[in-house]
This record gives sequence, C-alpha cells and structure tokens, in this order.
Amino acid sequence: MAIITEAPGVIARMGQVEFWLLFAALTAGALFLLRQGARTYWRLRTITDTPTARIQSAAQGYVELAGQARAHLAQVKGPLTDLPCLWYRYRIEKRGNGRNQAWVQVEGGECPDPFLLDDGSGQCLVEPAGASFHPRRRDRWTGPHRNARTRGPSAWFQITDRFRFTEERIANGDLLYCLGRFETPLRGAAERERLQRALLKVWKQDPARLARFDRDGDGSISPDEWEQVRLQADTLAERAELERSRLPVLPRLRATDDARQPFLISGYAQEDLAVTLRRQTAGLMAAFVVTAVFTAFIGFSRFGDG
Repeated sequence: MAIITEAPGVIARMGQVEFWLLFAALTAGALFLLRQGARTYWRLRTITDTPTARIQSAAQGYVELAGQARAHLAQVKGPLTDLPCLWYRYRIEKRGNGRNQAWVQVEGGECPDPFLLDDGSGQCLVEPAGASFHPRRRDRWTGPHRNARTRGPSAWFQITDRFRFTEERIANGDLLYCLGRFETPLRGAAERERLQRALLKVWKQDPARLARFDRDGDGSISPDEWEQVRLQADTLAERAELERSRLPVLPRLRATDDARQPFLISGYAQEDLAVTLRRQTAGLMAAFVVTAVFTAFIGFSRFGDG
C-alpha cells in the first residue's frame, strides 16, 4: 500500500529519460505477457477441441493421438544417467561467481532419433524434431564437479555445488499424448529426394565430412566439389529408399508448417495438460492486467495533472 501512495511522488521526481525507459519497459512487458497468454490459450483450445484419432484409421493431416512409446530400432541411453530410453533432453548448468549466482547453461542437447507410438490399433513413427516436449521423467541434481555421473553431496553441502544437471526422458512403454501432422510417406522418387535433402542439411553442419570432398585443399567447397557431395547424398538416399521399400510403410507424426498447429509430445494425459495450460493462461493474463494497470497508473501520475 505504501508503494502505491508513494509512487506518484517518485515518478514525478524522475527525469525524462528514466521515466520513458521505465514506461517503455513496462509496456513491452505487458505486450509480451499478452502474447504469451494468447499463445497458451490457443494451445489449450487446440488440445481440448481436437478429437483423439486411432492410428489405423487416422486421416492424413493434423491429428491428436495417444498410446505407448515403443522403440523403433533400438533404445538409447541418457547422456547423464546412462538409463535406457527412447528420447532424452539434457542440460548442464554452472553457477555464476560473486554476486551473480544465476545458473548458466554450459552444455545441452536432445536425442534426434525417431521412436514408435502404439495405440493398440497400429503404430506410427514419431519424428521428434521441432516438437514441444513435456516428459514425466526428469532427474535433477547438483555437484561440485562437471562429472555428471558423480552425484553431488548431501543437501547440507549443496550450497557450494557449482554445477547443476538436468535430464528428461521418454522410456519404452511410457504413455504419451501427441499432437502433430500425421502422414503416410509414399515410396518413390519424392521420398528419395526428401532423404537426399535431409542428408545434405546434416552434412552442411559437419565440416569434417565436407572436408573429405575438398579435393584441391583450399578450405572451401567449389561448385564441382558440391556436385560430388550431392551425388553421394543421392546415392545413399537411393539405397535407403530401396531398403525401406522392402518393409511395410509406417505412417509418421511430425512437425507442421503452421504455427497455429503445435507439434506436442507429452507424458501427461490430455486432462492433466489442459489443467496446467488453464493455470498458465490465467497466470499470464493476470500478470498482463497488473502490468497494464500499473503502466497506465504511472502514466496518469506523470501527466494526469497536466
């Protein structure tokens, strides 16, 4: 209450630059909260309004699926815990020095490998790239050293720990709720070209691999050398497509090209996820209202008498 009664005097004593910086920051904050609240509400509406389909009879396009996670080719291991899983995301953070005690990420990543979703009527391949993950399995601990597999000391000594480790996982058999674009790939030239483009995209980010095609050793890939890269990618894609053509075609769930259709993979049931999103929407909109009202208040305090 004292803050509210004293605010007009404080604002009146502010310089022009200080006031407008504060006003701009509050306005930007209010707009950000409004945008985030609208996005969360739209995601909530998408979850509650999209009916759950069965894999065997699902239409091509944006769908909602629920089932159990299954291994596609083989399980992987969490990089920090060594626990078997189908997907992981990990983060290593370091505590700041001096007055700045905030945690700063120094390493992180997630598993790009696809896995299967089985709902009893059939299976589909889940390609995790671009998904918003909400896994149930999460381990977090701290320690004095970066060696993640050496668990930190007891809570009594954790105030001195410099590193924090976080690992999230999806394990074989976990129940999943998913939203994404469902499609059954067509075997043939179009699929081979898609594989070729995917290979080239990965290779562009791998300087060591591209260096093998630098025949003149000038440190760059000339048009002729790039043609050799493209031809090798095309050859590998053709071989992969030939191998795939001998197997039953699996439908897949992947990211959409539409921002209004989020790609979501959650270890929580639809009802639990909806409750969380309702709370987040309410919190964001409440924060927006408070920020907007305070912004209007300081504006009136500054110029209301004029």
